Amino acid sequence: MSCPCFCPVALGMDTMMLNVRNLFEQLVRRVEILSEGNEVQFIQLAKDFEDFRKKWQRTDHELGKYKDLLMKAETERSALDVKLKHARNQVDVEIKRRQRAEADCEKLERQIQLIREMLMCDTSGSIQLSEEQKSALAFLNRGQPSSSNAGNKRLSTIDESGSILSDISFDKTDESL
Repeated sequence: MSCPCFCPVALGMDTMMLNVRNLFEQLVRRVEILSEGNEVQFIQLAKDFEDFRKKWQRTDHELGKYKDLLMKAETERSALDVKLKHARNQVDVEIKRRQRAEADCEKLERQIQLIREMLMCDTSGSIQLSEEQKSALAFLNRGQPSSSNAGNKRLSTIDESGSILSDISFDKTDESL
């Protein structure tokens, strides 16, 4: 006797039917989406992912290769730094040797000059030299530097050493590193 429209059981059943119908419609729409021919797009997406994976793998391989090259270059640079340090030390040693040799040379030149003056300028006649001795000591007169070379007693600088280190510039700026 109750009205089918106002019955609580009927209302619950209608709501349940409506929910089931909505779920069914959603399912049908999803099936339609899958059967609309989107497989081509999904296949293309899978191919794109595969291409990306291959490209990533090549890039990763190149990265490893470049890391190896970088390590080799750093090792070579370290070896060259050691060689440069040794070359700089050798240059320092050679500069000190040259300075000592120049000082010794100047000392000997002064001694020769004194001997020459003593032998050649002896007016008292206390030193009697024969002609043979005078000719043997004639080198002392030749040893006098001319006035144009008097100011330039230093040895000339060697431009090339003939080794692989000849193009290295001598720079002490980074020795403190």
